Amino acid sequence: MKLHWSPRSPFVRKVMIVAHETGLVDQIDCVRSVAIRTQPNPDIIKDSPVGRIPVMVLEDGIVLSGSLIICQYLDLLHDGVKMIPSEGQARWRELELHGIADGLLDTLIFWRGEFMVPEEDRRQDIFDACAAKAEACLDWLESHTAEFSTYAYGIGQITTGVALEYLDFRFQQLHWRERHPELAAWHKQFAQRDSSKATEVVNDE
Repeated sequence: MKLHWSPRSPFVRKVMIVAHETGLVDQIDCVRSVAIRTQPNPDIIKDSPVGRIPVMVLEDGIVLSGSLIICQYLDLLHDGVKMIPSEGQARWRELELHGIADGLLDTLIFWRGEFMVPEEDRRQDIFDACAAKAEACLDWLESHTAEFSTYAYGIGQITTGVALEYLDFRFQQLHWRERHPELAAWHKQFAQRDSSKATEVVNDE
């Protein structure tokens, strides 16, 4: 399995954590791929016209675009506890958490893109909207930490941890821990997992 990979992408990191948790990491061939929203990468587009990472090319030539679908595929290949429960309330509860955490990541990535715009061309309304959405997601996660910390470790918690560490990587000025103490305490446990340590963000810019 070939994976278009970057040490800075939180969505790629989500896939790699699942790969470590499921024992499949040695079956993945990681190909360093740079995805910039203003400069399409022809090597990525050759495999997936979406042009974003992660993209996984399977042995039979099928191409999976996007972190969730790749994680779902990996989840089918192992016999351990599933990262995404197959049915019932547990499945929808897990996907609810994933949806909030993944939405936070989407907001942060978009917000980061606006920071790259020359200061004189930045739109304050976009900055304000991203700040409000990010804070709302963090507030939701804070209010649900006691609940989701009891779940079996899965895609929701993985994505939550990845989003929090992307905040540390790109948005240190937000000081998210000060207003979200339960989430901060949970994050310490996330950071100590072997899969988290093995996939720590590397800034190779």
